[in-house]
Amino acid sequence: MRLLRLVGLICLVTACSVVSAFGAGVSVRAVVDRQEVVLGEGFSLEIQVEGSESPKEPDLSAITDFTVVSRGGQQNSSESVSIINGHLERISRRGYVFNYQLTPKREGRLVIPPLTVVVGKQSYQTQALPILVNKPQESEDFKLRLDLNKEQAYVGEPIVLTVTWYIGKDVKGFNFNLPVLNDPRFAVSDGPGPALDPKRDEVVRIPAPGGDILAEKARGVLNGNNYLTVSFSKTLTVKAPGRLTLPQATVSCQALSGYTQGRGQDPFSGSFPNDFFGGPRRAYRTVVAPSNQPTLTVLPLPSQGRPADFTGLVGAYSLAVTATPTQVKVGDPITLSVQVAGPAVAGVKLPDLGRELGTGFKVPDEMAPGEGSGVLKTFTQTIRANNAGVKEIPSLHLSYFNPASSRYEIASSQPVPLKVSEAKTVTLQDAYGASAGAPDKRTLKTAAGGINFNYEGPELLEHQEPVDSLGLGWGAEAALIAPPSLWAVLGLALLAVRRRNRDSASRRARQAGRMLKAELNRIGEGAGGEGYLALGRAMRDYLGAKLNRNPAALTYADAEPGLVALGAGPECLARLRQVMEGCEAAKYAGSGLDGADLGRLVELARRVASDLG
Repeated sequence: MRLLRLVGLICLVTACSVVSAFGAGVSVRAVVDRQEVVLGEGFSLEIQVEGSESPKEPDLSAITDFTVVSRGGQQNSSESVSIINGHLERISRRGYVFNYQLTPKREGRLVIPPLTVVVGKQSYQTQALPILVNKPQESEDFKLRLDLNKEQAYVGEPIVLTVTWYIGKDVKGFNFNLPVLNDPRFAVSDGPGPALDPKRDEVVRIPAPGGDILAEKARGVLNGNNYLTVSFSKTLTVKAPGRLTLPQATVSCQALSGYTQGRGQDPFSGSFPNDFFGGPRRAYRTVVAPSNQPTLTVLPLPSQGRPADFTGLVGAYSLAVTATPTQVKVGDPITLSVQVAGPAVAGVKLPDLGRELGTGFKVPDEMAPGEGSGVLKTFTQTIRANNAGVKEIPSLHLSYFNPASSRYEIASSQPVPLKVSEAKTVTLQDAYGASAGAPDKRTLKTAAGGINFNYEGPELLEHQEPVDSLGLGWGAEAALIAPPSLWAVLGLALLAVRRRNRDSASRRARQAGRMLKAELNRIGEGAGGEGYLALGRAMRDYLGAKLNRNPAALTYADAEPGLVALGAGPECLARLRQVMEGCEAAKYAGSGLDGADLGRLVELARRVASDLG
């Protein structure tokens, strides 16, 4: 009885002493990880909501001095129970956190203004946060260069901008700030060179607001010093005349600054003698490299001699026209292919075919948009000859302004010869013929009293046999049965292929560990940069086989959810992260690569393979 009374008392105290965050109301605040940064250096902004797990996305339109990139959000709720002086208290907190990365656009003392967050039907505001933005300082280890292919151009003339990052030390992680790509004075398009293959090891992805930029890694020399380089090109088209200065670009990165002893700071420290966790750890610091600011003189286009159909193309352009077939009858379709070549063809439109071809051809009202970018664009259009007197597809014309000659010129295609013959009109009379004495069944008669029989007479009667079969013969009947039978066979074959693919994926997953260990045995400590690349490829192939994913661009973030589902523990994931990040950092490493660190990463990779089986 005494025990029952005690249990009842505890339940009563618990029911009366529950403290909930909902009773405390809702509050919001803004938090940054630092309030002093360098121009171009990104920093984190959190908007923390207390008292609700489902606030609406904040309105960030008031932030104008920073570039804002959303990093998602997550619930921030917790519950705790405590017993104080025999009283049981349960504290429940409900919250949500929005994460953003901000990059300042200019120097000086800037302010993140109060931001509005809506919870339910109520609006709340964060406090204002001051941010001090300092001018970046160039160092000998890192350089950023903007290069234009000419210093003077005309309005509308494509200019090639080449961005090159010179890297003299090991780095991990980077962030480009390229204001020129969003500058309203320019129209920006892809560079003139061929598109890079993102699967190549020499290709680097640079995150940008309009989509990733593919850059190429190489070696270069600047001011007599050797660097690893990361470079890409963009085409700029200036919209208005004047003397322009390109806005300064920056690139921030985590640069290697030295080594520290990691023992005691890592939960796995000392587990393996002389390994990554027990040995020296790389120390990194944030470095921001500013670019130069080239100038460009932009001249207006002359009004004298400007053609009436001029569409704004500036540069040297050419036209080439092909057609197929070239022997047709009147009204037959002719596929016309028009190729335009020039320095920037993204905005080129097909010439007015109705005006160019004249009355000899029928042209659709809607024109094809064209395919291609860079320096070549192809338009494909269907036309039809109206009469047999058409002998050729006449020349097409495209007007442009040539900066080399400083005058307007016209690109013309060569005429395409055609042979067009009359089309014979085939009637039902021609196709079926007519029996003597039989009525003309193609002519309808009007019945004065409404619907009636059109024709009369015994000649319209046809003898009909009873239908006891299709009457098509065994060959025709077999042809009718064959398609569904073929579909059934194909379906069975498809099921067999899918089952074989599943079995093949399972077999690759089982053999992945053995294949990885074999690859690791081939990588020596003295392999240098090639060893890091080989290790990265081996790990991606291993993870791709384990998870049945394409290994070409597989990252740790892509692989983590699948590995957790396979039962990978935190220690295994920590080792894998170190291996993947070490190989990624080696892509941008300068002269700081060493075989000892490669050996440690290889040993960690062996442990990962053993953990995952």
